[in-house]
This record gives sequence, C-alpha cells and structure tokens, in this order.
Amino acid sequence: MPGSRTTRRRNGGTTRFVVVVVDPVTDEVDSHGPYPYEVALSEASRRREEFDAEDLEDVIVLVVPLRPGDEPS
Repeated sequence: MPGSRTTRRRNGGTTRFVVVVVDPVTDEVDSHGPYPYEVALSEASRRREEFDAEDLEDVIVLVVPLRPGDEPS
C-alpha cells in the first residue's frame, strides 16, 4: 500500500489499529477493527482497491492507532 513512512511504522508502542473510511460525498464515516498493524495495512489496501474498482476515488481510507481513552475524573 503506498503511503508515507509514518503509515508504515508502528506508532509509539500501539499494537492495535483501526481502518477508518471517510466518504466526503455522503459524509459517512466507518471504522473497522481493531487489527494488528500488518493486518490493518492489508485491510486498508483491500478496501482502497474495492473503492477504486467502483470509481470511488474520493473515499479516504486511513489506518489510525487505537489508544485507550483517559479515565474520567
């Protein structure tokens, strides 16, 4: 999957990642996962290929680290 170096390396010890899909035309946002890093990259690539095959090139596919939230105060 093409991308910058930051999409190709683990982020600060995070071990789980989510694939986020954003459609700017419909304003829909979906998330998939969590996955281990390599699986998330593969899943993002698979989804990108599906959208490209359907001529949905405006759809954005991201891999983002999953981090637990802070405890409420």
